[in-house]
Amino acid sequence: MTTNTLQVLTDCSFNSSIEDTELETLQDAVGGLIQAVDLTPSLTMWCNEEGKLIGLPVNPVATAMWTRYFGETDVIVGNVVFTGGCDEDGNTTSLLEEDATNIKKLCSSYVNALEGGFKLVEL
Repeated sequence: MTTNTLQVLTDCSFNSSIEDTELETLQDAVGGLIQAVDLTPSLTMWCNEEGKLIGLPVNPVATAMWTRYFGETDVIVGNVVFTGGCDEDGNTTSLLEEDATNIKKLCSSYVNALEGGFKLVEL
């Protein structure tokens, strides 16, 4: 089943070409075992469950999204995938266009800061 998703890499670039949310696809996208983080009922962030244990780099965009919903309580590492939430049958839904647009804008702001000579500090 085709689902709108958005992969955000640790360099703050993004990829919209992930077309399904099957286990293997999500594992490939985050580079290992997956963990679903429900940011809202209609927005889920999929990350590498062992990312910190294996030393993956901080993902500034994913960390900013975490902070938006949960405060400065954690950092997110590695590549992540954003999807919609789950439907009544437990199936992952498509990422809402409004959420995709906002995440892409956040990615662009981080890329612009990096290109402008600012260095993002990893926590």
